[in-house]
Amino acid sequence: MKRTIIALLAVCLSGCSASSLEKDEPIYYGHSSKDAKQLNRCLAPKWQELHPQATSIETETGYRISAADDLFGTLSMANISDNASGGADVKVYAVSKGIGDPWGKAARSCL
Repeated sequence: MKRTIIALLAVCLSGCSASSLEKDEPIYYGHSSKDAKQLNRCLAPKWQELHPQATSIETETGYRISAADDLFGTLSMANISDNASGGADVKVYAVSKGIGDPWGKAARSCL
C-alpha cells in the first residue's frame, strides 16, 4: 500500500513535459496581424511577470515560451508561429487555465 501511494505521489509531482501538454487541445488559440517576432516580444515579458522562470526560445517556425519549475515541470507553454497568409498564430497550452485564465489572457492582450 505504501509503495502504491509513493508511486502515485511521484507521478503527480513529476509534472508535465512540454510534449505532453501539446497532446491536449490548446486552452487558447489566436491569430494576430503581427509577425511571430513581434508577438513574442509582447508575450514573453507578460509571461515572465506571471512566472519569473518563464523562458522564450526561437524555433524553426517561430518561438516557444514556456513556464516551468523543478517541482511541477512545464506549467504552461505558448507556440508562436508565422502564418503563411501573414501574421502569426499562437497556441497556449497549460496544465490548468487557472483563476481568470492568466496565460490565455496575456496572449489575447498581445494580439
